[in-house]
Amino acid sequence: MIQGVSRRTFITSAAGIIGCFAVGGFAFGTSSQNRLLRPPGGQDGDNLFGACIKCDRCRSACPHGAISVSLLEDGLLNARLPKLNFHRGACDFCSDRGVMACVESCPTGALKAGFDSQKDKIGLAQVVTEECMLYRAGSKKCSRQCVDACPYEALSIENGKLFVDQNRCNGCGACTFACPSASYGTYTGSNKRGIEIVPFKEA
Repeated sequence: MIQGVSRRTFITSAAGIIGCFAVGGFAFGTSSQNRLLRPPGGQDGDNLFGACIKCDRCRSACPHGAISVSLLEDGLLNARLPKLNFHRGACDFCSDRGVMACVESCPTGALKAGFDSQKDKIGLAQVVTEECMLYRAGSKKCSRQCVDACPYEALSIENGKLFVDQNRCNGCGACTFACPSASYGTYTGSNKRGIEIVPFKEA
């Protein structure tokens, strides 16, 4: 009887240990492979992970509602860390305030001061051809909201196609927020719009 209990205990314990390794591997894998868009000053991943206390102040401080929080589906290590959601708002770097509200609200320096919107990049705009109305419905159906919304003149339409000037784009998300494709194309089942911002990677 004792031997039977010990065997069950051993098996249960072993399964638990294996499960922990699996979850841990999943957490590290998803956090490294699924890079997320971070608020200005949060592009240094090591600093963000080490300093962020998940207080949610940056999200509350954002005047445009562009900051959200990461979920478990973003990876266990990412959970509750701040990320940008340009479907809800765009980042104008608080240009009218002179200081970025999210950076100012951060009590630990997880969002570093000194982000320069003219030189630094949150990410880069990327055309999603499956959703962009220029590609799906023809240029006559597109009213250029993304092009007109870009404050850095990084977007242009040439020969009926949408182009991104990567030197001008800094990933502010104004184009994504303005894009109308989600309202017209929800039948596709996609959660993307015709233009999305992807994390910037140094060459």
